[in-house]
Amino acid sequence: MLFVFFVLCSALTPALCCDWLDQRFSNVNNECLTHLKLMGDPLTEEESPVPFPYDLYQSMRNTQVLESQLLFIRDSLKLISDLYHHGNRSSAAWNTNEETNFLITIDRQNEELNKCVSIEKPVKVLLRKYYKRLEKSALHRMLPVEKPVNVTLSEYYKSLEKSALDRTGGGTTYWELIRMETKRHLDQLEMLVSIITSRRRSAASPH
Repeated sequence: MLFVFFVLCSALTPALCCDWLDQRFSNVNNECLTHLKLMGDPLTEEESPVPFPYDLYQSMRNTQVLESQLLFIRDSLKLISDLYHHGNRSSAAWNTNEETNFLITIDRQNEELNKCVSIEKPVKVLLRKYYKRLEKSALHRMLPVEKPVNVTLSEYYKSLEKSALDRTGGGTTYWELIRMETKRHLDQLEMLVSIITSRRRSAASPH
């Protein structure tokens, strides 16, 4: 138990010191959105085949646990980047320079968030072991166990990729759906970071 306590406390330390969110995230996120816009034609108005996970973002806005919020943002950026590394993007007919700059900027955000949660892996291992034990227990068979938010997030992105591909058959329409959904996610992440930084300023200001 002492080891678990030490790991959890260690994991929180970089999160509490993550000033990059306050100072740079908004500017870099705006760069991402600008490159995304300039990559191609106006965004499609076609409805996504997968409902947007507003509930996940609402949950992250409501939580007071900064570490959970940072992990959610970091994982979201990684999953967005992964969407663009499956399949043949040449069929999208995007502006190559803007596309490259967009992906570089997304990866840059992810790297910065990794610095904030660089000691997260031991915690993740411990949580994975906990859930495995829970799944084998009699209590799990009697009571429903809510999935961790980041597991649900990962499942959403897998469903989005598969459903969009099934609907469109790939090609330009597929990539434009992905591009449209990417903007919605970046907008939501911007809102989440705005709430985090606002809380941090309020906590730091004298009363």
